[in-house]
Amino acid sequence: MSEDFNAKIKLLIKSEKALLSLEMKKKSRQTVWIALGMVAVLVTLVMVNITAYLYLSTAHTPLEAAAILTGANLAVAVLFFILASRQTVGAEAASIEDIRDFAWDQVSTDIDEVKQHATDLKNSVVKVKKTVDSFTTGDAFGIKKILPIITTLIDLNKRK
Repeated sequence: MSEDFNAKIKLLIKSEKALLSLEMKKKSRQTVWIALGMVAVLVTLVMVNITAYLYLSTAHTPLEAAAILTGANLAVAVLFFILASRQTVGAEAASIEDIRDFAWDQVSTDIDEVKQHATDLKNSVVKVKKTVDSFTTGDAFGIKKILPIITTLIDLNKRK
């Protein structure tokens, strides 16, 4: 049972490590997309904003030109954040989660068996203790009732 339990624990650990690895890959891809989004926002704000502002300020008031540029910058940033949020771990994550859940169920079953064995052992020890206590207190086989007779016979034997 010990080897089987160790194998189940190893399977559980390996599945958790694989899920963690997939999650880290997802997070790294999201980070790249967010970084690209931030770079795009900065480049947009620096390069295009200057050009667009100069162009828009000729056709609109400076306030209108700034509002139009702000809306365009926000739309580009939202696009990249949407791309980052749509990253998934893929189909392999579901199968690894199934393996992890199976291993956890197996480990839980083994733990329940160990608990049952421990309870059985405890009950056996309690029975043995009660039996030993009954002998030491004289309750076994009615020894307590005939103990005065035995001590009297021993005392009579010593006097002779």
